[in-house]
Amino acid sequence: MSGNIKILIVEDEKIVALDLKRRLTKLGYQVTGMAASGEKALALVDQELPNIVLMDIHIQGDMDGIEVASQLQKIHSIPIIYLTAYSEEKTVTRAKTTKPYGYLLKPFSDRELHIIIQVSIERFENDFQLKKSEEHFRLALEAARLGTWEVKNSHEIFMSKRPNGNIEPISNWQDFFFTIDDSDKQRVVDFIDKLRNKKGSAGEIEFRVHADSNKTLWYKLYGKAFATSDAAVSQIVGVLQETTESRLTKDRLAQAATVFRYAAEGIVILNKSRQFSCANDAFYSITQFKPHHLKNKELPFLTNHALGDSQYEEIWQHVDRHDHWCGEISTFKRSKETMYAWLTIGLIPAKVNEEQQYVVMISDITVIREAQEQLSSLAYYDSLTKLPNRMLIMDRLQLALTKATRDASMLGVLFIDLDNFKRVNDTLGHAHGDSVLCSAAHRMAAVLRQSDTLGRLGGDEFIVIAPSVESNEALIKVAEKLLDCLSQPVVINNMEIVLSCSIGISVYPDHSKHHDDLVQMSDTAMYEAKNKGRNNYAFYHPSLTQKAVHYLTRERELHHALIKNEFVLHYQPQFSFSQRRITGVEALIRWQHPVKGLLSPAEIIPVAETSRLIVEIGNWILVEACKQLRQWHAKGLNDLRIAVNISIRQLADKHLQQLIADLLEQHEIPAHLLELEVTESCLQNEIIYISNLEQLENLGIPISIDDFGTGYSCLSSLKNLPIRRLKIDQSFVKGIPHDSNDCAIAAAILAMAQKLNLQVTAEGIETYDQAFFLGNLGCHELQGYLLSKPVPAEQIPYLIRKLPDRIDAFNF
Repeated sequence: MSGNIKILIVEDEKIVALDLKRRLTKLGYQVTGMAASGEKALALVDQELPNIVLMDIHIQGDMDGIEVASQLQKIHSIPIIYLTAYSEEKTVTRAKTTKPYGYLLKPFSDRELHIIIQVSIERFENDFQLKKSEEHFRLALEAARLGTWEVKNSHEIFMSKRPNGNIEPISNWQDFFFTIDDSDKQRVVDFIDKLRNKKGSAGEIEFRVHADSNKTLWYKLYGKAFATSDAAVSQIVGVLQETTESRLTKDRLAQAATVFRYAAEGIVILNKSRQFSCANDAFYSITQFKPHHLKNKELPFLTNHALGDSQYEEIWQHVDRHDHWCGEISTFKRSKETMYAWLTIGLIPAKVNEEQQYVVMISDITVIREAQEQLSSLAYYDSLTKLPNRMLIMDRLQLALTKATRDASMLGVLFIDLDNFKRVNDTLGHAHGDSVLCSAAHRMAAVLRQSDTLGRLGGDEFIVIAPSVESNEALIKVAEKLLDCLSQPVVINNMEIVLSCSIGISVYPDHSKHHDDLVQMSDTAMYEAKNKGRNNYAFYHPSLTQKAVHYLTRERELHHALIKNEFVLHYQPQFSFSQRRITGVEALIRWQHPVKGLLSPAEIIPVAETSRLIVEIGNWILVEACKQLRQWHAKGLNDLRIAVNISIRQLADKHLQQLIADLLEQHEIPAHLLELEVTESCLQNEIIYISNLEQLENLGIPISIDDFGTGYSCLSSLKNLPIRRLKIDQSFVKGIPHDSNDCAIAAAILAMAQKLNLQVTAEGIETYDQAFFLGNLGCHELQGYLLSKPVPAEQIPYLIRKLPDRIDAFNF
């Protein structure tokens, strides 16, 4: 064994060093070298690492043996045996700091030399194994995030883990104890006392610690009391483990279990084969299935038979690639009732010794989808005649133009306006006027070709798209058929009415290739037909500029009217059915024309909307309405709300929000008493409209949708945008309570508004039956001629005082 042990000799006396080498060789050791200085010794160690260094303390050079040993220990782990002829206390004390494996006082025998070398080698091997075991144990504790602790005596606790997770000794139990949550401190004390007082006992306790980072951590203390040789003393040993993550996982699992149990959405767990495993109560309530119907089966609405092979593969391939899928499906409940459902499928990854699963969440959106379909019908079809409305007819015209371009064919657009229809409404009322419109629509549809499209633009205006016509003569035949069918008498309320119409015709490609231009040109030609004596038709030609001239003239007049302050505001009360009082008014513009007298908004708004004037006029209305509201408040009408219509161009104006904010501050008006009415076109997905609506909402301004149902809006707009109120358009009110369709539409709008927590105002209330029907359905406010026409501002206080008495007479 000695022959394998390498020894370095550090001795500055050469004769002594040579003698020592001879003696070591004789004993069977291998001498790797001799050094007379510290620098030489360090160099030799770098060349060949010895097993032991025999170090003379007093050597030549800048370093003595003790300093050389200290340098070696920083780099290598080599046993050092000091050789010295001196044993003074100071030298020995310095030497101890380097933890030598022995001392040999010169002179010494070969036997002494051999024994101390053998003892040092054996001790070094034992130290190495112990150090290796300690390092292994330390790494194991660190990997497991464990620390050890023990009670060293009846008063001292020693721990080797701080609450921040670093494994290092904690010598001061009181400092650590201070970080324990106050509500847990006594439990920890009682736990340790129990171990102290009961030999052989073991236990565990979990508690909270407030770490340096102001985070709350969870720790678990495991301990066991062992008997010692001293019967009066117990040794307590244990481990400390951070359990924060485990605790959070348990909390998350508890939360997930609560969500699973109480969620309104159905939640289903599928196994790796996509077969039913379990579900929550909501799932059974939504689908009407029971557990025994589904055991070891695929969900009925997720089979390839239910979805079709294509959608089935698409869904599960998406889940495989992206771990989730969501979308809408149409399926059936167990009762065979149709159900629209929104599904979300997520993959639960496989854990150790577990198989992957799938979670399926299902929401029944049948009511929403049916409401959307109903609103979609309202958006694309005229509610009175059931014909395509302006939006749909323009879309179909674009498609027809695309086909005509592709086929190089001719296409005609016929703009139809019933002559003197206003007299019908004024004489027989709007209800009978609506009957006339329906009769006219039915007659025109009956004489058109199957390829033609008839639509209603609004009021008494209709449009026909006639594709694939051979010549103008073919369009003349279509126009004559329409004139003839409408000339037949209509009997309404035992009264015979003879209708007539004026028809304007534009032609693709002769007049234009753009759908808007063709409609405008046919409209212009229609005015030419009226000028020819009505009950006639006219083709568009470039000289027909009367409509354009009219608009240009009117626009100039409106500009001067704004400068000369010829506009005035009238106000129509809005009556709260439940409170039996006027709660608000709508500001409506009038034009005090110097020649034609008082003109309605119809003479102002259509022309203004084609130019920047609509913004200037709209801002004038805001300013005047706020001034008037301040005056009413000064008279004690402090809770009166005023509604002002905002055009889409005005809403897009970047200065609108600041104008309103300044007006509210200037006139000391609470924001909630100024309501802005916007059309449904403002709800389209235009960033500027949405942003400005949100900015107005931030001011506290309530937003309402005017003429709801006559344009196009989607439920997401009602849900996501800051809408407070819906105004049911008078076209849906006219037929109430006799028209079942109008009643159903009004009821649907009110039901939807209630679910969305929206206020509702019904416009065009002309009869007691309309007011009573809508009020009993929960309509918040009523507005119409039954209650009051629009009146000048000075009449509003009088109406507020007197209208409740008049309403009471109706026995609302």
